[in-house]
This record gives sequence, C-alpha cells and structure tokens, in this order.
Amino acid sequence: MSSGAGPQVIGQPQNDPAAELQRQMAMAAAQQGARAAGDKAKASFFEIKAYIQENPTSVKVVCFLLGLILIVFSILGCFNLFGAAFKPKEYLTNVYNVFFGIIICICDGKESWMQKCGDVQAKLFQNAYILATQTGRAIFYFYVGSMTLLVLPDSAFWQIFYIAIGALLCLMALFMLVTAWCGRYLGCKERYGQMEGS
Repeated sequence: MSSGAGPQVIGQPQNDPAAELQRQMAMAAAQQGARAAGDKAKASFFEIKAYIQENPTSVKVVCFLLGLILIVFSILGCFNLFGAAFKPKEYLTNVYNVFFGIIICICDGKESWMQKCGDVQAKLFQNAYILATQTGRAIFYFYVGSMTLLVLPDSAFWQIFYIAIGALLCLMALFMLVTAWCGRYLGCKERYGQMEGS
C-alpha cells in the first residue's frame, strides 16, 4: 500500500506551480480592482465638481460681502453694541446668523481661498449638496434673508440694518432663481460656470 511518496502534512507549504500562479493572479486582480476603485472615486469627485453651479462674479462678490456683513453685525449684536438691547430670541437669531454668514462666505468665496482653509468649500458642497446647486443656494439665501427681515428689534439702527441685509439677501436669491430657471430665455448662458470663460 505504501507508494514511494511520504505522508502529506496539513499546513506544510507545497511547491505547486499551479497554486502559486493562482495566488499571483488573485493578487494582480485585487491590485487592479483597487486601482479601478480609486480611479472611479476620482472620476466621481470630478463629476460632482462639474455639477457645482457657480454664480456670476458680481453676484459672488455681493453675496460674499453680505455674508461678511451678516457675520460682523450679528457678532456686534450678540455683544449688545450700538444699544441693541435684544430679546433672547434675537440673540439666538444672531448666533444662527453668524453661522449662516459663514456658510454664505464659504459658498461664494474664492475657490483658491477655500482650498487654503482645508478645502472647506468642497467639503461643504459634498456634505450639503443642495448648496452646490444654484436653486438650493438661492433657497438657502432666501431663507436667511427672510429670517433676518423678521428679527426687527426695538432700536431703529438695528431695524434698518436687518431690513437692509434681509432684503438684499432675498433680492439676490430671487435674482439667482430667475437667472437659473429663466436665464436661457433672457439671453443668459445655461450654466454659470460657462460665463466665467466668456
């Protein structure tokens, strides 16, 4: 019964060329799959970036400045400067307006600035994609503008400020919506990104 071969031990490495070839092929297939997945992830990122709609430069500048003004005056309002004497809900609205102003500045800030700040614009657009679209951003600006309009504290200075900032944000939002939805009928380019190269 005994043939010339010794007993086979389980777990002992075998020098089978077919098994070694299978391992090498499996390793090559896994590496190729990982490269393909990485390429797909890069392509998806660039595809998302291509769908991000930009405002014309003049609208970006106005919205960025409105965001900065909203941040500054909301912080001043929180510290009761200029005789604000706010009620608790107005203080809370100021805190929200600081965050909303930051988001507005990130949305319409220069892309190279945002990349230097940890690519915060790309991260915002990735996590809140609605802000990457023209319509979504316009709805957000309209919301912030209408909430700012409704603060109306007792001080005349602060009333004028909140009415002006809120009205300007609402007007910019309406302009963005009209341009986004009716722009091709009004002679505007279909996508804002194409306006930069004109």
